[in-house]
Amino acid sequence: MNGSDFKDRALHAMHALTDNMKERFYSIADIPSSAVPELAEFVKQHPDTEVMEKHLLGNSYMFYTLNMDNYQLYLETREDRILQLDGYTNGKKFVSHRSYRDFEDLHSPIKLN
Repeated sequence: MNGSDFKDRALHAMHALTDNMKERFYSIADIPSSAVPELAEFVKQHPDTEVMEKHLLGNSYMFYTLNMDNYQLYLETREDRILQLDGYTNGKKFVSHRSYRDFEDLHSPIKLN
């Protein structure tokens, strides 16, 4: 195993440990939480979600907007891939996911309030 492989494995282990600690803390403290894929699926399936489809450079992109109570959610996808997810509650951002930047944190718990 070379140094780069070791570093990648160590970073992956740290992300997994951090995710597990967050999930456990949120569970103990009874804080509602979700992961990006769960939140994205919620936005897609919600009956009040506004959907727009665009075809750009031969690819189909879907844009979803959901305004519900004090929550505003924005989702961009290409096929089944989540490209962007932003969520606000009472004007305060609680999630900002970008596929190019946050691929390691896709399943990390997000505090919803």
